[in-house]
Amino acid sequence: MVPVCPRYRTIQACVVLAACVAVAGCGSSTSPTAATTVAAALAGVTLSASSVVGVATLTGTITLTAPAPTGGASVTLASSNAVATVPASVIVAEGATSQTFTITIVNSPPATITITATYSSLNQTATLTIGKLTLLNISLSASSVVAGSTVAGTVTLTGPAPPGGASVSLASSSASTAVPASVTIPEGSTSQTFAITTISSPPTAASATITASYAGASWAATLTIAAKLALQNVSLALGSVPGGLPVVGTVTLTAAAPPGGAAVSLASSSPTAAVPGSVTVAEGTTSQTFTITTVDSPPTTTATITATFAGASQTAALTIAAYPNISSVGCSSVTPTGGSSVPCTGTLADPAPAGGWPLVLTSDNSAAAVPASVTVPASSSTFQFTVVTTSVLAATTVTIQVVDPQSGIVLFTKVLSVNP
Repeated sequence: MVPVCPRYRTIQACVVLAACVAVAGCGSSTSPTAATTVAAALAGVTLSASSVVGVATLTGTITLTAPAPTGGASVTLASSNAVATVPASVIVAEGATSQTFTITIVNSPPATITITATYSSLNQTATLTIGKLTLLNISLSASSVVAGSTVAGTVTLTGPAPPGGASVSLASSSASTAVPASVTIPEGSTSQTFAITTISSPPTAASATITASYAGASWAATLTIAAKLALQNVSLALGSVPGGLPVVGTVTLTAAAPPGGAAVSLASSSPTAAVPGSVTVAEGTTSQTFTITTVDSPPTTTATITATFAGASQTAALTIAAYPNISSVGCSSVTPTGGSSVPCTGTLADPAPAGGWPLVLTSDNSAAAVPASVTVPASSSTFQFTVVTTSVLAATTVTIQVVDPQSGIVLFTKVLSVNP
């Protein structure tokens, strides 16, 4: 006799219900309880990530409500967009409740994709958001450097680089900087550094725009290159000066002095022009003055003033004009009558050097004429000249000057009064 479920009367009904409540059992009250069979259904599909950028591989998982039947459960798969591919189907092994599968994603514009799993006419879906792999930014390790320095640049993608890496193009807007033509971000990495080299001696400060480009996107960063800190020049307020007079010199750097200032060494090639051993350009400034002390010591000398900083030197020439020191000029008369000749004698404080002292004589009035020049003989301490007067109608004041021809310095002034 075939046992039947007393309530539903058919074996098929027992199977569909999946169990017979065993208080009454299938058949008589003395029959054993029937075995329970539960049909597997599709519980869901899940993804290892809900969003990705660029090329990627994800894992999907199919889950059943019960163990797969004999021979396994074949679950159909589909993607709503070709940028994310899935296998046509995946089999959940007999007795298992889940199975993984691979989703392959290529770089594309941003998209939202639906992954659909179907089993026994039941669908389950999962949503995947895809962003385009592109350049996120470019950054520099420093925004301002001194010429000759090297700066590190970094390019960053919006996601990991694809197999084979991502080649990012690079360019600089200025000849003062050099960058490689491109840099490759390794597979699976999101960023890569590269070196920016600045030239060691630009004529002036410069600014360079460093541009990175990838997948249609470009980013730029600005680098300021300050002129290398070096000695630009040494200059003098005067190129020639009478001995004994001071001269102002100036040292100038190519850039602002660092904290603590910049000490510039000084030297002179002649004892007739004395300079301090060094001068300090103050922090944050580019120049500093100093004083050159000269000595009146014949003969006239040209001294080379040398400034040195960071192993480099600059020079300037200074001529120290030697001139005689005239202690007095005496004439036979300071009130001569017009039409007379007046002999005069000048006296030096020191004897004239070898070669003598050439002197220039001037008169401010034709009533008293003087020779254009006179020379003090070598080793002599005196010189002579004659003033020739002309007739005048009234007393006339005449100023006679003795001038050093090298420097133009008036060495002595003598005043005469020419009378009628």
